[in-house]
Amino acid sequence: MAPDNLVEVSFEVANKVGGIYQVLKSKASKMEDFYDDHYLTVGPYDEESARSDFAPRKDHPYEEVFEDLREKGIECYYGVWTVSDSPKCILVDASGLERDIDDIKTEMWQKYDIDSLETGRDFEEPVKWSYAVGLLIDRLEDEKLEGDTVVHLHEWLSGPAMFNFDSPAVFTTHATVLGRALSNSDFGLRGAVEHGNVDGSLAEDYGVKAKHQMEQTAAELSDVFTTVSKNTGKEAEAVLNVKPDKILPNGFNVDEYPSLEELSYNHKKKKEEFKSFLQAYFEPYYDVNLEDDPRILYTSGRYEFHNKGLDLLIDSLSRVNQMEGDDFFVFFFVPADVKGEKLEVLENISLYEELEHYVDSVMPQIRENVLNSITSGEEPSAGVEDLLKDSGKLESLEANFHTKKDKTPPLSAFDLNYDNDEILEALWEKGLRNREGDRVKVIFYPTYLSVGDKLLSMDYNDAIVASSAGIFPSYYEPWGYTPVETAANGSLAVTTDLAGFGQYLNENTGSNERKGIKVLERHNREQSQAAEDLAYMINDIVSYSKTEITERKHNARKLAQMTSWEKLGENYREAHEKALEESK
Repeated sequence: MAPDNLVEVSFEVANKVGGIYQVLKSKASKMEDFYDDHYLTVGPYDEESARSDFAPRKDHPYEEVFEDLREKGIECYYGVWTVSDSPKCILVDASGLERDIDDIKTEMWQKYDIDSLETGRDFEEPVKWSYAVGLLIDRLEDEKLEGDTVVHLHEWLSGPAMFNFDSPAVFTTHATVLGRALSNSDFGLRGAVEHGNVDGSLAEDYGVKAKHQMEQTAAELSDVFTTVSKNTGKEAEAVLNVKPDKILPNGFNVDEYPSLEELSYNHKKKKEEFKSFLQAYFEPYYDVNLEDDPRILYTSGRYEFHNKGLDLLIDSLSRVNQMEGDDFFVFFFVPADVKGEKLEVLENISLYEELEHYVDSVMPQIRENVLNSITSGEEPSAGVEDLLKDSGKLESLEANFHTKKDKTPPLSAFDLNYDNDEILEALWEKGLRNREGDRVKVIFYPTYLSVGDKLLSMDYNDAIVASSAGIFPSYYEPWGYTPVETAANGSLAVTTDLAGFGQYLNENTGSNERKGIKVLERHNREQSQAAEDLAYMINDIVSYSKTEITERKHNARKLAQMTSWEKLGENYREAHEKALEESK
């Protein structure tokens, strides 16, 4: 039996702070299909996020509820989340919550043994917000929601809401708090999960005790506990001692992306912009071959050096650097704490643009001189040479552009606000130094891509479209949207069998069917073995002919379509129905 209403609660509703935002955003239209006007999203009120993700509505049926909550220090805002199908949305500001946070923490200790005595704002602020959300839902249950209601909550940050309402609840953890902390350390998380037990006392050692206990309590209190992949399900059972009732793989709306024909056109256009940037970046130091359709690869994601497989990728690239073949370029789009663009790179780009503007300015005269030479029976090249020799401008610009011939291009396009960066140190240690003889040329681009920046001047999707492939060799990845996103944008991708998406592909396709998205084996394998395999994968990718790449891009797009919400959305509805049944 399906519920009449669904209330979906997340700290990332209309608040783009992580990957769950993308999950909820892309899923919203399917939930609207299921529940129509009875689908309500609830998130935190953040003034800056609300400006871009939220459209307020004055006329709504909740004003009396909002007024009562206002007396408790809770401000609520009604409107729509400005994503596909514009789902109804309530944003909750609990910063003025009348009840003291220490009282809430005492209640959590007394009722649920959650020890949050020494926590700070990173725990207390979400708890206040979620606690207030629970009060909101309690009032909506009593007065505004007719029929059966199910509340779907995401991550520990939403957990405290369950303390205050009676409706059946689905709780989803996208990655356990303790699991993520352990995976980015020397602790052997995979082995511990395989043995089925991760000592919960480790949470205190890693500074996540209260969050871990809150997550565990939410999993126990919910009517249906879910995770996003089988890998995460095993982890949750070992870490939280609660077995998930259902797996809810993350879907993706591939159909919302341009067709492959349109992407092919955009690829040529955006790749030319990429090539201009690479010319400006490298050619003040030495010549690079950008005429023969150079291969451009990238990786992206949070700066989690081991979890995201950045260590493995750099190891693999160092191996490819020793192999014979054409040079290629690799971008690390991994945001970090930056001071700003490197002055050296800004200078290179400025000099390149001066050259470009000069060439543009003389092109009409060159055209005229060539035509005159041809009609006069002279060599056309003579007219061009005469024009360029007559002006010392070109010679001066060329000399300025090549003043760095005794140096090497920087590994990072930006200056960092800290020393001893893991990516830069690993690149240097592995011999990836942007020397002229290096086959692999790398650029660490540690900021969010934007059309408004002073270097690449393109957004993330355009960068994907311009690239040949995205490489995501994650060690810890509950699901992993980036390979799907890459394929949807018309590029090849590499994921791993430790990522939820990679595992999903392995379970639903044969290896001969995965030509556009490769799944690297990392499970129960030594790092050196995986690095060697990835090196050969990368070498194959950069060696494909144009025809091979086109064929594989079609396959990648087809594989990405396997994750459509049209197919995977049914899992959510089944979880909601199960929660309702369990509560009866």
